[in-house]
Amino acid sequence: MNRPLHQSAVSKLAAQANIERKLTILRDWVTNGIPCRVDEQGHRLLDGKEQAVLEFFPTSVRQFKAWDGSQHAPALQARLPVITATGNDTLAKRPALETQVKQVIAALRQRARLQRDATRHSRVRQLEEELRVARTVIALRVAEVREQQRALRRLQRDHERLQAQCEGDAAEFRRLHGELTDALEKERCRNAQLAAQWAKVRPLRKATHEA
Repeated sequence: MNRPLHQSAVSKLAAQANIERKLTILRDWVTNGIPCRVDEQGHRLLDGKEQAVLEFFPTSVRQFKAWDGSQHAPALQARLPVITATGNDTLAKRPALETQVKQVIAALRQRARLQRDATRHSRVRQLEEELRVARTVIALRVAEVREQQRALRRLQRDHERLQAQCEGDAAEFRRLHGELTDALEKERCRNAQLAAQWAKVRPLRKATHEA
């Protein structure tokens, strides 16, 4: 017949299980990434450098012992198993687990650096993509300006050609106008001469008819 465990033994088992649950969570974060903090709508929060803000993770043994899940956003708390704070002596009495805690904390720090670098690199890639797009837009604008400049030069040449043509037409008009004016003046003079001659001849013809 199994004898019931003493309350102190139950407490020790519960304390060890709590430490192991914490380690399981942190090992998962080391492998799959530390969760990012999100707002109530589930959108990732960004810091002043537009980098994703990571959820709390212990960076020291002291923080590991104080970690009880309350440091996280409600959405993450709901996904985590129940964990509680660990007593100061509880971990020290389990040197093998304490060593694992130190190792996983070191791995978490490295994982956090990688994630922050990845976020920063993603931002760099985003900026590089924006720069490529900007360069493409600038190239299109330059090509458009060059085409407009070519069109303007064509219009200027057409304008100069039409202006020269108009000036030539105006000169031709002035020449023809001068010739017509001269011809009209000569014709007027001839008409005046004919009128004068007619004025002289008319009395003679009248006298001849009367005789």
